[in-house]
Amino acid sequence: MSTQEIIYDVIGLGFGPANLAVAGAFVDRAGRPPVVPLSKILFIERQQRFEWHPGMLLPGARMQINFLKDLATLRSPQSEITFVSYLHSQNRLLDFINRGSNFPTRKEYSDYLAWAARLVQEKGVTIAYGENVVGVGEKDTKTIEVQSIVLSTGERVARLTKNLIVSSGGEPRIPKPLESIQGQRGRIIHSSTYLMSVETLLKSLQCENLGGRSLRIAIVGCGQSAAEVTLELHSRLQSVTHAGEDNHTLDMIIRKGSLKPSDDSPFSNEIFNPDGTDVFFGVRSSSARQRIRKEYANTNYGVVNPQTLERLYEVLYEQKLDDGIYKRTGCSTPKEIPRINILPYSEILSAVVRNPVGRQGGGNEQPGPITVIMQHALTHQVYQKVYDAVICATGYQRKHWLQLLASSSIGKYFDLDSEAQQDVRLAVETELGERGMAGSMFELADHIADEDNSGGDTPSTGFSTQTTPQSSVGDRPPKRLKTVHISRVYRLVPKPQDSKESLEARIYVQGIAEETHGLSDTLLSVVSVRAGEIVDDICAGLSHDVGAPRAP
Repeated sequence: MSTQEIIYDVIGLGFGPANLAVAGAFVDRAGRPPVVPLSKILFIERQQRFEWHPGMLLPGARMQINFLKDLATLRSPQSEITFVSYLHSQNRLLDFINRGSNFPTRKEYSDYLAWAARLVQEKGVTIAYGENVVGVGEKDTKTIEVQSIVLSTGERVARLTKNLIVSSGGEPRIPKPLESIQGQRGRIIHSSTYLMSVETLLKSLQCENLGGRSLRIAIVGCGQSAAEVTLELHSRLQSVTHAGEDNHTLDMIIRKGSLKPSDDSPFSNEIFNPDGTDVFFGVRSSSARQRIRKEYANTNYGVVNPQTLERLYEVLYEQKLDDGIYKRTGCSTPKEIPRINILPYSEILSAVVRNPVGRQGGGNEQPGPITVIMQHALTHQVYQKVYDAVICATGYQRKHWLQLLASSSIGKYFDLDSEAQQDVRLAVETELGERGMAGSMFELADHIADEDNSGGDTPSTGFSTQTTPQSSVGDRPPKRLKTVHISRVYRLVPKPQDSKESLEARIYVQGIAEETHGLSDTLLSVVSVRAGEIVDDICAGLSHDVGAPRAP
C-alpha cells in the first residue's frame, strides 16, 4: 500500500453535485484568509469521469427545480460555477432565455455539472477518479486516514486529512422480495441503471424468446422515475417486433390507489429554502420533525410531475379509445403499440424465477420468467403475474456513511460499532446535553412517535414486506437506537469521552441528514448554501488550529 506524505486539509468522499458545490465554494474563496491551498483539497470518486445519473438522462426529461438552484447562485451569484456562467461560456445564454423555461433538461444540467467539475480541476482542486474508498481510520486525534483502491490497477492508497466530507450519495434500493433473485442475468434492474441496461435487456429477451411472443415487463414504483421509465419503455418497445396478436405489456405496480402529483406550489416550495433548514433543525422534538416531513412528503416522495402525469394519462386514454373502437368495429390496435396497466394497492409478497420449460439440465441456461406474488392491500386477495423483466424505480438507501464509520476505529467517538450499522438515528447536537434518565426517556418516546408516524418520508414505491393486522408498535418492545449527533453545519459531533482524548479531526456528511435538516438535504435545492456553510466551518476550524492566517 502506498501512503502519501501530504496531509490534506480536506478530503471528500464522492464527487457528485454535493461535493462539487463544496469544491466550487473553496475555489470562490481562494486567496481569502484563512487561506486553504486548493492543492490540499482532494475528492475521491469511484467513476472514471464525472457522471450524474447517467441511467436516467432520458430524452426530453426536465429538471424539477429552477436553474437558479444550481451549485453556487444562492450562495454567491458572482461565482464562476453558476448555471448562468455555464450558459454564457457555451454561447447559449440568450437561447436559453428565448426558450422560455426555468427548467433545463436533465441532459443539459448533467453537462453543466461536468463543465463545473472540469473548471474546479483547472483551478487546482484534485479529483482522484476511478478509486473506491474501502475504509477510514484514526491516524491520531487530529488526522483521519482514508484508504482507497485504484480500480484499474488494484493499488491500495492511503491518504491523510484534517477534515473529511462524506457525500457518497445513495445506493439503489431493491424491494426485499426481489433482492434474492436480483442477480438473475439482468432481468431485474434498478432505474438508476436504466439507460445503460435496457437495450441489453431487450436484446437478451429477444434472443431467448425464440417464439417471438410479446413481452410483459413490470415497473415497480409510483414516483417520477417510474412514470418516466414507463413512458420511455412504451416508446422503445414499439420497435421490438413479435409474433402473435398480443401487444407488449407494461404493468406499473404501485402501493397507492393512484399516481399522485407532486406539490410544486410556491408556498410548499418554501420548505426547501435555506431558512427552512434553520427552522427544521431548531425544532426540539424529533417526532415533530417527523410530522413536518410527513406533511411535505408529497413535494418529493412517491409523486409525479403533473406534466408527466398528463402525458401518461393521455397514453392510457388512447388505449381506452382504441379498445372502444375495437369493440364497435372489430378493428384492433396495431400490435406494435404496447399496453400500459396500472396495478393499484399492490404489495409484492415474494418472487421466484422459473427455469423455462424444456431447458432443464446444465448450468448455463438463461433464467426463465419471474413469477411475482402480490396482494391487494384493500381486498387482501393474493394473486400472481409472470414477467420477463422487472424494473425497480424504488429510490435509494443512504447507509454507506454509517457502514464506513461503524467498521472503523473512528466509530468509537460516535458510539458506533460493526453491530450498529442499521439501528442508528441522527439527532440535532442540542440533544447531546440531554443525558441521564430524562434524556433517555425523551429519546425513547420520540422513537416510538417516529414509528407511529412512519411512512411519510419513505418513498412509496409499490412494494412492502408481508404484514399482519395484529402487528403494531405496541406488540413489541421499543427498539433502542444508537444516536449520532450532528451540528447545524452538517458536522458529526463526537460523544464526550471518558478519556482526555477526543476526536479533533472533523467529519461532515451531505445527503443523509433529512432527519435533522429536512427534506431538502437529499435534493439539489440547498447544495450551494450548504456547501458554503461547510466550507466556512472548515476554514474556521483550520484558522483556530494555526491561530493565524495561513500562507499558500
